[in-house]
Amino acid sequence: MSGNTNGILIVPGVQGTVINRNVVVGNPPVQVSNSTPGEQGVDIRNGATAGATSFKGNVCLTGVNAPCPAVSKHDDKDKKEK
Repeated sequence: MSGNTNGILIVPGVQGTVINRNVVVGNPPVQVSNSTPGEQGVDIRNGATAGATSFKGNVCLTGVNAPCPAVSKHDDKDKKEK
């Protein structure tokens, strides 16, 4: 596993990895997107065989072969509950 403009990158051949409780949003940053428009980065890119990597409790906006649950505004919800 390594990081780059893709945020978290799981390379092909990786097995038995657990990606747990990461907050990875906004990859690549707007500066990279504007300077190299051909690059299509994502928050989590999983190149491993399906089922070889487990994802638990992560927060991301974009992913390839990785679950990215919807991100909500926690502050607004917390204010309403108080």
